[in-house]
Amino acid sequence: MKKFIPFLIIIFLLFISIIIILTKGNVYTGPEVFLPGYKYGVELDKVENENVKNFVRITKDFGDGSNVLIILYEKEGFFNRNSTEKLFALQEELNKKDYIINILSPLNLVKITGFSKSYYVSNGVLQKEILEDENSKSLISRDGKYVILNLVFDPAVNARNYIDEIELITKKYFDEFYLFGEPIIDSELFKELIKQTYIYPIFMFILIVFFFYLQVRSFKVSLLIVFTPIIASILTMGLFFLTGRPLNTLTVMTISFLLIIGSGYGLHYYNAFHRFKDIEKTNKHISKPILFSMLTTVAGFMSFLFVEIEAFRELGILVSIGLIITVILIFSIGKQSLKNLNPSKKPSSLGIKFLGNKVALISLIIFLIIGSISPFMIRKISVNSDMVSYFSKKSKISIAYNLMENVFNFREPIYVVLEKDSPFLATDNNKIKEIKETLSKSEFISSVDFPDDIPIPILYNYSKTTPSLKYYISSRNKIRLVINLTTEGYYNIEKVKNLINSIMSEKKYKYYMAGSALIWDDINKNVRNTQIKSLSFAAILIFIMVLIIFRKIRSTLSVMIPILFTTIMNFVFMSLLNIRLDISTSITSSILMGLVIDYSIHLASEEKRIGDPQKTVINVGPPILANGLGLILGFSVLLFSSLKLFQSIAILLILGIGIGLYFTLIIQPFLLKKRR
Repeated sequence: MKKFIPFLIIIFLLFISIIIILTKGNVYTGPEVFLPGYKYGVELDKVENENVKNFVRITKDFGDGSNVLIILYEKEGFFNRNSTEKLFALQEELNKKDYIINILSPLNLVKITGFSKSYYVSNGVLQKEILEDENSKSLISRDGKYVILNLVFDPAVNARNYIDEIELITKKYFDEFYLFGEPIIDSELFKELIKQTYIYPIFMFILIVFFFYLQVRSFKVSLLIVFTPIIASILTMGLFFLTGRPLNTLTVMTISFLLIIGSGYGLHYYNAFHRFKDIEKTNKHISKPILFSMLTTVAGFMSFLFVEIEAFRELGILVSIGLIITVILIFSIGKQSLKNLNPSKKPSSLGIKFLGNKVALISLIIFLIIGSISPFMIRKISVNSDMVSYFSKKSKISIAYNLMENVFNFREPIYVVLEKDSPFLATDNNKIKEIKETLSKSEFISSVDFPDDIPIPILYNYSKTTPSLKYYISSRNKIRLVINLTTEGYYNIEKVKNLINSIMSEKKYKYYMAGSALIWDDINKNVRNTQIKSLSFAAILIFIMVLIIFRKIRSTLSVMIPILFTTIMNFVFMSLLNIRLDISTSITSSILMGLVIDYSIHLASEEKRIGDPQKTVINVGPPILANGLGLILGFSVLLFSSLKLFQSIAILLILGIGIGLYFTLIIQPFLLKKRR
């Protein structure tokens, strides 16, 4: 009866965890989770980041929330009755929605003549005269075939919840259109993260079970091996959701990491069991390599604890807890299950053999040459990142972005809010015109929107009855300029900020800047710091653990060499494939360190036991190769994701694991032999 107690405990914990996941499980896609100082549950205005505080501040000052841009296309253009009527009908239906508080469009762009206002619509037709208005550049293309409706949402609502409804309404009037904006990106990202949580792991499971079956030659054993990390994933997610926190863009990958990485421990255990034919001998010889393989992988993930971004720390903690649970399960219920299964077929060798010193030496020389020129390649890696870069070029979001860039010549705006202790006067109009003219000359700025043709005091009175003007003016002493950035401006935001600061210092206005571009600039700066810190701490922690295992510097260095070259090659691949160093790809180097060191530890531990590098490859090479190929197959599922974010991670991990396998199975035996 005692032997069933661990199984009963696991079943009970699984039941509780599933209930917690179903009732408390949630996914959050907001980019602010990658900001240093951000903590879940803390209001954004409490985050110690000036740009985040200003983002919240402008929402309160102007009473508006998220923006969604509808980019409409008409082959015949919009300067005709039919197109204008369809545009009117669409705008009118959207205006009736209580979650939309304002719509900026060519139809309500105010035309100022003297002290009177009118619009660029005459006899029910939009007039070409609108193209002469500088403020129309962000609303209608110069050929009149593209129009933008800028929907401003109520700050109290989650715009993502209404995207599908807006699409359905727009389809009633226009055949070709695209949506763009943070809520659109957020909505598409959310859909993909749900797949990452609940769908992709199913395909990973099938591929890994199938491949492991080819190596262990027992379907029951391959199922047992892969079910162990699945149980660990469910228990880990149950613990996490019990805290009331949601998964984010990074932590949503926890299940995939645990399934793919954790399955390798059971594979090594089973191959050792078949070699020694005895559970006790198996535990004696394989427990230490598996334990330290897990700990070094954990070290790779736990290095994220030393960075300031909460999302990285959460990922490190979750995967580490899951891997620890996996190993505990292997040495408890896994051991007992193997006794009961008692499979008879010998695991496949997968054609593993030692290829000889000559092949190893030539390979090592090639790696050394690549390593020597890698600094020149690594310098070319771009560190610019944003949420659009998460998506593939064929996605609707990328197409919409290209239209914004190529047709309207701007990426997205930042806002400059001007304030005075006293009300703005008509004399301020000249200063604002000068500000607009100076900013518009910059290669980083497409245009600056603000209706400066009418004195601001009169503009304030008009804004009470004209929503499109209210967008620019909050009160008698507070207005905002909309700075439409070019793509170059978006990726050179520091230069834009410096330009704005220099102009404002001359005009002597109180002011602040706000916009998601400013927040992403802060995130990109911290990605660089995160990469350096995580790599440094991962290398130190792994080195210490390997030194504890082998107790000799030379042995430790021979084990560490594969991860050194794997890390270098990771950056080389990023340079060759033009993959950016961003939030997602910045984690791959530390993860690869933790994965590849596993292979080195198993190989070096067996070599230490039998003293023959060539025979070592024959003994532990098959499970190492099977584990690595299983990882590659598992991560290959992410290649079919619609998110470039997951595709890039998959490509780098697949290539990195391939390099690690090659170095471990072909070059490391040669190094171990030379060491002796």
